[in-house]
Amino acid sequence: MPEVRSADLCWGQRYHWLRYQQVPAGTRYDAHIVVNTPLPDGLSLAGLKSALGYLVRRHEGLRTVFDADAAPGPRQRVEPPRPLPLRVASTEQDGTPAPAAVVSEMSVTEFDLAREWPIRACAVTTGGVPRRLALVLNHLAFDDWSIQLFQRDFEALLGALAERRRVELPAVAYQPADLAAAEALPTPERTAVLRYWQDTVPALPADTFARRRTPAPPEGPAAYGATLTSPTLLGAVREIAGWLRVWPSVVHLAAYAVAMATYAGEPAVTFRWLTSHREDGPRMSVMTCMFSPVLVSVDLGGDPGFAEVVARVARAVDTAQEHAYAPYDEVMEIVARDGFRRGTPLRASSEVNFLSHGGTSCGTRKERFLRIPEPTAWARSGTDTYLRVGEWDDGVTVAFNATAALMDADGVERVLRGYARLLEAHREPGADLRLGEAAGLFGFAPPAALRLARLGPDTVDLDATERVVRAHPAVRSAVVSVAGGRLLATVEAHGALSEGELRLHCLDAVPGAPGARCPDEFVGLPPECGSPGGTVPPGAADLAAVVAEVNGLASVDSDVSYVAAGGRLLRGPRVLSVLRSRGWQGLDLTDLSGPRPLSGLARTLTPSGER
Repeated sequence: MPEVRSADLCWGQRYHWLRYQQVPAGTRYDAHIVVNTPLPDGLSLAGLKSALGYLVRRHEGLRTVFDADAAPGPRQRVEPPRPLPLRVASTEQDGTPAPAAVVSEMSVTEFDLAREWPIRACAVTTGGVPRRLALVLNHLAFDDWSIQLFQRDFEALLGALAERRRVELPAVAYQPADLAAAEALPTPERTAVLRYWQDTVPALPADTFARRRTPAPPEGPAAYGATLTSPTLLGAVREIAGWLRVWPSVVHLAAYAVAMATYAGEPAVTFRWLTSHREDGPRMSVMTCMFSPVLVSVDLGGDPGFAEVVARVARAVDTAQEHAYAPYDEVMEIVARDGFRRGTPLRASSEVNFLSHGGTSCGTRKERFLRIPEPTAWARSGTDTYLRVGEWDDGVTVAFNATAALMDADGVERVLRGYARLLEAHREPGADLRLGEAAGLFGFAPPAALRLARLGPDTVDLDATERVVRAHPAVRSAVVSVAGGRLLATVEAHGALSEGELRLHCLDAVPGAPGARCPDEFVGLPPECGSPGGTVPPGAADLAAVVAEVNGLASVDSDVSYVAAGGRLLRGPRVLSVLRSRGWQGLDLTDLSGPRPLSGLARTLTPSGER
């Protein structure tokens, strides 16, 4: 299909595009949005098609595809207007699939982003007359605001059709390609924001849940989830927000921070706050997704009272949001490079989202707790925990997911019930439980006793690190300790084992060993002589060549991670695609964003049979 024009991906699109590429096939429907809109009497199928066609012509984002194989990086390509495919499902028993089945099939089938527009439509008819329009939208093109834009335009079109008049809509000031062109310009603001993250990321803890993380259970659910809906929490949060003079969302974030600090046993809680980047001006009319996560870290050291927690959260959120409008992938590259420097993954992968459902009811007059079926699609996203707060006209719904490697179903329930107790306990002015006192509201069992050490912002499991070092076949014994702020491994080895070879082994193994970190120094090994040594994996040469080719690099150091070698996260999907064309599989985007050296990633490669 010819294109009208093309552009880089917008900053908000990058988060959702990378996430869509990262999760395995069959689970990507987690990024789909289903919207049902009633249709007015007297509207024909022809009129409905005409309205949808008008919107496709008006908003370029509705007829955009995404080319992962473009060079130097992925591109959004705007295609010429054409009729939007419209499926029709009848409510009558006429032998055709029922509307629910049609919409379900549309919603779980993943979008072919390289060929398919990010919107699917189905007209639900009775007696041949359309009564309802069901839309399945991809998050790449839609956030809450752009859904409202779409519905506003759609309702205006339907009104004009009903009254047989010409529709009058304001001109679209900014299309996604315009936004991408503006974002691509080098500006002092962009430079300053990225410099802020370069300075900030090294102070973030590598893993808030270092004391709790365990290898994922081989059997049973991969994640657990539940929701708690409470009419009384709405008033409680607004009252707390009023006397502390903050937004209600900050009060919710403070309760979440207390819950996570209490469970993790760590003084700092880091999460990704899903933030909109719209503001007055042209950005408001862009039909695309403009939200992406911003890293927020809150220090709860010193046993603060809840009012002080709220104040710290407010400051942390304000500072983060001042530096939030940045290319998501470039911030994550800063995180990835620092993870390689530290020798451990930076697991800043808990997400928090606050949604307003004004004009609708929560549907209950009393507190309601509900376990949800295993969130299998979400569990494959690489996210540790996900808190979603929905504020209705008459209540609040708090939903919480956690991977089984962090928490079981009982833990998820304790988070939600303790969260509600904490907020209710602070409904009256002057109530101010300290962090240690608030812990009793959750009733978490203490974390397992581990041999831990504090290194800068990180909690390191010394025993887990020893197991990583000892796993090298040439290591006879290893003792890990801390001296002078450095992690030391005293090693006795069989034969000639170089420090470089052992370091590569540790960097390759620590992502699979919760709490472990590559030692800063190895004591007892002979001095370095030549290359690190070790067996060269069969796919190592191809991996290095592909990384260099796709990223335009003259050479690649296989002893460092993908990002440390100069690889760009946005080009990761193309790296994997070219590898498959050369006959290799076994890697994903999570591998490319981690601290494992390319030589270790090459050991993961297996023949794909596509060569």
